[in-house]
Amino acid sequence: MVTEWYRRSEAAELRGVALVVHGLNLKPARMAAVIAALNESGVDALRLSLRGHGDNFRHREGMDDAQSRMEDFKGVSHSLWSQETQKGFEEARKSAQEMRVPLFLVGFSYGALIGLDLLAARSDAAFDRALLFAPALSLRGWDYAIRLFASFPRMIIPTLAPAEYLANPGTPMAAYNALFETLDHFESHIGSRLNIPTLVIMAPGDELVSLGGIKNLAETHHLDQWRFHPVQNRGSLLNRTLRHIVIDEMSVGRKAWVEIRTAMEAHLR
Repeated sequence: MVTEWYRRSEAAELRGVALVVHGLNLKPARMAAVIAALNESGVDALRLSLRGHGDNFRHREGMDDAQSRMEDFKGVSHSLWSQETQKGFEEARKSAQEMRVPLFLVGFSYGALIGLDLLAARSDAAFDRALLFAPALSLRGWDYAIRLFASFPRMIIPTLAPAEYLANPGTPMAAYNALFETLDHFESHIGSRLNIPTLVIMAPGDELVSLGGIKNLAETHHLDQWRFHPVQNRGSLLNRTLRHIVIDEMSVGRKAWVEIRTAMEAHLR
């Protein structure tokens, strides 16, 4: 597990502590804009890097950092990432308790899923509020084709995300297996523990995750404290627009990002 603290600006009154978890094969550093918005709102942020991302990998003789990171990425699992998320939660919770402020979950895509999975499955895990960016809670069906390769964990699957957002040049099947196992585990533990004030930020046209599916999940399980902020990211500055990415001005455009920041601040106030 690798964590790094980002503290609020000195001018901002402390309003909370957030555990921030990145998405699958996303550079943890790409959560910077979200973290900056949290800091400016008076929230201290603990950024968690899951194995195979950022600096969370074991150096290997004869391999450079990128090769070593990918080698670790080929051996990840739901169990490993769940343990790392638990440790990150404990570190963030300790800080929140010491400063007597609320504890928030902030996650993008898989990061939102693994955080909610922790909340749903463990009675000792608790967050006061959640801020979820395109949470991977209801996939659009693309996963059925990828699951056919589940028995080849070291196989690399190309990704559509822009290179500047990627932690690795491709995603190994082991990471997708971990995603699917996490989703299955989450679905088997969904319950009232998830009904905390939650803001879901995502584009209705997300290629990977279904907004309608998430709304159905919230309705089915009586998550009446969940709210949704639809993003129209027509102003994206990316050469290849992927509507799943909604975590900074580059991915959604200036107007949409200002609106997202406003919604974030209102939700965590």
